[in-house]
Amino acid sequence: MILDISDSTFKNVLNDKSLYLPIRWNGFDFASTLDDLFSHYISQIKSISNENSIYYNPIHMNVESINLICCLLLKAVDHYLNGFPSKAYSSLEQVMDLLMDKPLKIYQKSVMEQFVPHGCYINGDDLKLFRVVSVEDNKPYPRERVFHTPYNLRSKVSTSRYSIAGYPSLYLGTTLALCCEEIHMNPHQNFTLASMFELERTLEYTNTNIRIIELGVKPQDFLSINNDNENNERRIPNSLLKDNAVRSAYLLWYPLIASCSYIRTNKNDPFAAEYIIPQLLMQWVRNEIGSNKDNEYDQLVGIRYFSCASVKASNMGFNYVFPTSGKQKSAELPYCSVLSKSFRLTNPVYIHEYDNLRTCEWWLKKQNDFDFIGSL
Repeated sequence: MILDISDSTFKNVLNDKSLYLPIRWNGFDFASTLDDLFSHYISQIKSISNENSIYYNPIHMNVESINLICCLLLKAVDHYLNGFPSKAYSSLEQVMDLLMDKPLKIYQKSVMEQFVPHGCYINGDDLKLFRVVSVEDNKPYPRERVFHTPYNLRSKVSTSRYSIAGYPSLYLGTTLALCCEEIHMNPHQNFTLASMFELERTLEYTNTNIRIIELGVKPQDFLSINNDNENNERRIPNSLLKDNAVRSAYLLWYPLIASCSYIRTNKNDPFAAEYIIPQLLMQWVRNEIGSNKDNEYDQLVGIRYFSCASVKASNMGFNYVFPTSGKQKSAELPYCSVLSKSFRLTNPVYIHEYDNLRTCEWWLKKQNDFDFIGSL
């Protein structure tokens, strides 16, 4: 069944609080919880009839594809919980084959292209990202201390939403407050380093093509619930939200985004069912990188998403995650060679030396000491 839906009908589909993201759940049965969400979402979709639609500004929608994606995601979770991770990945791979035919938004950046995602401008400048890390002392640290966990310290990498234990990834955020919230860090009670990152655009230095998988859009964004909130740091331009191609794609992508957007119920448990789909997705991302070996450019695929640490954190900015994919930069620098030439960053500073997070962020934005890791 293929339907054309109007602006008002589209908003009516998403204007249901049970579909809002992120989702807090009871932690009892993730597969059943996800099944209930998808069943309700499909019922919302199927309740639309051509007779009730207003045909100006139509949005094209393939209901069968949405239903198939939901079924495949449920199958992936079922396989994983039954101890068949390879079958789970196979199901997720089928999901991505369907979604990549109609991408929600993939931002490209190569030596020929700019990379400035919608909603991530800072005073008209290019995208700026931040990272914070906790340290045990108050001594000077080089830039690499705030880069990803080095390869020789894989044992220190715990499981994360988009990465498995032992596999380093570079997690960045668009605000310092968000970065601190993600790691539950009070920067004025702990020694916490902060740096600002920017993508390297110099043709002579990097030949890396960067793609971003967009998972940072909520149903609330289309309803102006988030954009009208003065405390929301992840505003998305209305021109993007009103684009019919984006809206049509979003209805297709919503099941995947929702599957990745459950708030973890217990951070002390060694296993998190909420991380099943996000970690399978990161495996797909890494496979995408590996399938590009014959290209003249290095390949780096990342994911942009809203925080699922809490409902409050979900409005504090955007998170980005980039998996390590290259060989060790050098014996002295056990860091990803692809990531290390894709980002420049400021010298780290201690947040506690500033009056507050905003003051520290303002100071970092003023700096012009960007350089690569390993630089003095």
